[in-house]
This record gives sequence, C-alpha cells and structure tokens, in this order.
Amino acid sequence: MSVQVSRKGSEIVVVVSQTSVGAATEVEIPLGIARGRILRHKSYRTGGSGATVNPIIGLATNPAGFNIVLEEDAASFIDNSYAGGGITFSSTGSLFMRSRPDTGSDNAITTVLHISVGW
Repeated sequence: MSVQVSRKGSEIVVVVSQTSVGAATEVEIPLGIARGRILRHKSYRTGGSGATVNPIIGLATNPAGFNIVLEEDAASFIDNSYAGGGITFSSTGSLFMRSRPDTGSDNAITTVLHISVGW
C-alpha cells in the first residue's frame, strides 16, 4: 500500500495504491493541512474478487456520523467532481479512507484525490 501526497501552492494531489483490500481496510492520508476542499475523487478497482467499491473518507478512523467528509455510491469506477468541494477540517492534518469493496480481501484499488488548500 502506498500513499503519495504532492503539493504545489494551494493544490494537493493524493494517489493511493492499495492491494489486499477488504471492506475494513483503512488508509491514513497525511495531508499536513487543517482545512481543505476535496474537489475531485476518482477510485478504480483494478483487480481482485470484488465487483464494486463504495469509498468513504472521514476525519477519524472508521468514519461515521459527523466524521464523514465524503461517502460514494457503489460502482466499479468512481469519478466525481464537487462544485463546492467536500469541506474538511482536520486538527490532525490527516484524512482516513476505506475503499470498501463489496466482497473479498484480495482487491487492488487505486484512488486519486484533488484537494484545494483552505476554504
């Protein structure tokens, strides 16, 4: 599993490459900022026994309730842009993501996030 965070000015691109992913597999994304907007989210299942992914991104491990920043509908490929952006405030500077494939723990998933720094 690898997490690459690239920043240029007020723009951040995150690329998460995961293998052996199951429904509860979680990755921490260390953004290093407190405030931001997720402008685009792409997630693609590249292999494994699952048919779909149902990603959730939050402010704490096992995101739920008010800690959820974005939660997607199940699909084999997700490419969503957000007009206002998914607003996030994280005192730790990190986000937590679960790709949540529908079955198996052998899935390979690549996720790309485009984030704008600040509100």
